[in-house]
Amino acid sequence: MARNNALVSPNILVWARDRLNLTLEAAAEYTGVKPETLKSWEDGSAYPTVNQAKELAHKYKIPYVYFFLPTPPRNIKLPKGQNYRTIDNIPVTGQSVELTALLYDIVQRRDVMLDLYKDMETPLPKFRYFFNADTTDIEAIAAAIRRILDLPDEPIKLDDRQSFNYLRAKLEEIGILVFQAVKIDTAEMRGLSVYYDTFPIIVVNRSDAYYARNFTLIHELAHLITKTAGICNETSLFAKSPIQIERRCNQIAALVLAPDNLLVNDTAVTQLIQNWEDYRVRNIANKYYISREVLIGRFYSLELITNDFYNEKLQQYIREYKNSHPSDVKPDGFIRPETNTGSQFGKIYVRTILAAFSQELISPRDAVQFFNGLRLSHFDKLERWCFS
Repeated sequence: MARNNALVSPNILVWARDRLNLTLEAAAEYTGVKPETLKSWEDGSAYPTVNQAKELAHKYKIPYVYFFLPTPPRNIKLPKGQNYRTIDNIPVTGQSVELTALLYDIVQRRDVMLDLYKDMETPLPKFRYFFNADTTDIEAIAAAIRRILDLPDEPIKLDDRQSFNYLRAKLEEIGILVFQAVKIDTAEMRGLSVYYDTFPIIVVNRSDAYYARNFTLIHELAHLITKTAGICNETSLFAKSPIQIERRCNQIAALVLAPDNLLVNDTAVTQLIQNWEDYRVRNIANKYYISREVLIGRFYSLELITNDFYNEKLQQYIREYKNSHPSDVKPDGFIRPETNTGSQFGKIYVRTILAAFSQELISPRDAVQFFNGLRLSHFDKLERWCFS
């Protein structure tokens, strides 16, 4: 046996592939390893080199050290009764490896949070909010969400990034884990939610614009509050989803971010309706942390504009958005490692891992693993980001 071979556990290789719902042939195509080679690694008749094993772990979205475990890690199961295999009520075919891995990763992160809260003897937050989506009108649910999040009567002046961080922090304050997904097409997933009565989960797509992410945050909160969690690939007021609950969650999100009473009493809105200029639309939309498309949808709902004018402007704004965002998966460019980690995991998760690490409740290796490989040398900067 060559010295640079990695003595991986064959059963872990099989587990890692099965975890992503990949056949041997599909895994071979995805990883770039010949099927017969992959099969020989899985049956133990041959071993990958260290470099091959590291690359395989990267492709399979698991820590490299997992390959040397004698038995697979604890099986992660998604809650029953929540829709993670269909989009718009249509069975998903060819679901991306990235999305499949994400679904398991976010539940595993929650399990880590539960274990660490127990070890640190910290009381667990309870998510006790519920409204029946069939019997409660959307205005009442939207008003309740504004109270729960303690949103001010007048929006705080923030730019797009600040508004997202503000709303994300509001959700974390009520015990929701808010993660951001990377390298997933928004056509496949704009947002998703996983309901639990302790540490429910919301994920938004970092490829989306900030105002789109704001809408998704509240849309997914509406799913949690009505216990209708799942994957969403259409989260905007003008989305024509065939599922009634998706439409209702869109309407709730719009009402939360731009309530009737604020819009009808806003002098800027009155001036816009009297003298329409597109730059004013953008300014008002920014004020309420929403897109222009959502704002004109609210105007139409309030009968401030006609159906024909709404459709004309909607198509115009959609064209302009697509021209300025030609790709659904935008490259992030350079992001500092600690900022990238914090952005993906959120402050409530980061603070918990850092606290457990400082109390020596977890090892350096565990801490690095919980942060998807972030080096220890970046932990100080991550802590400064977290408490900034």
